Amino acid sequence: MKVGDLVTYAFQAARWQKGQSVHVGLVVETGKYTGNCDVKVLWKGGAVVLTEASQHLSLVDDSLTK
Repeated sequence: MKVGDLVTYAFQAARWQKGQSVHVGLVVETGKYTGNCDVKVLWKGGAVVLTEASQHLSLVDDSLTK
């Protein structure tokens, strides 16, 4: 993942494909953070930036939007 990628939690990818609501965030920074996290994500609404482990995230890309 790189800065500027749109992401959602991996477990929500199936919900996205069914047209149900999911959390969507924007990767704003990459690096090494406590708790094995490696990206900072600005979540929908813009009020919260959280560190996340990229292995728990899925890119919002053509595979989810079709």
